[in-house]
Amino acid sequence: MIKACLFLLLLLSVLPSHGQNLSENELKAAFLYRFSQFSKWPPPPPHSLQFCVVGNHELFKAVSALLYAQNLQQTSSVLEMPSSEQVKQCDVLFLSQQNRQQTKYWLSQIEQSPILVVADTSEGFRQGAMIGLIADANNLSFRVNLTDAKRRGLTFSAHLLKLASEVR
Repeated sequence: MIKACLFLLLLLSVLPSHGQNLSENELKAAFLYRFSQFSKWPPPPPHSLQFCVVGNHELFKAVSALLYAQNLQQTSSVLEMPSSEQVKQCDVLFLSQQNRQQTKYWLSQIEQSPILVVADTSEGFRQGAMIGLIADANNLSFRVNLTDAKRRGLTFSAHLLKLASEVR
């Protein structure tokens, strides 16, 4: 409970509406942004972060709004990915409710690339996403897969790992 409260405070500090009637996608956007802040890419680190969203137009809009509200357009941008042609330009890739074949397809396109992959299903997490951002009835929690992150050259802050509901 204390872990959830601490992370919620971190999230609320980046949200423009400060917790008033937030949509699930606004919360997911804040999580994505915070995940990027608690992640370290292999050298050379990206000089600006490219967030990419697959399968969730509302999340794409929420990430765009968050970056604008935080005045981060100079250091971060967001792309909605209808196909995998530009996927290697991503630093953070969000896979939304993909079926098993689609998730495998997207993950195969980036193989060993140092891209932080976040999925919003347990299945996507089990298939190789480094972070599973899972919503249930009244909760949004996340799981971290250190094995896949290390394989791609990414590391996470101890603060992020402490707040995860599961680390493997």
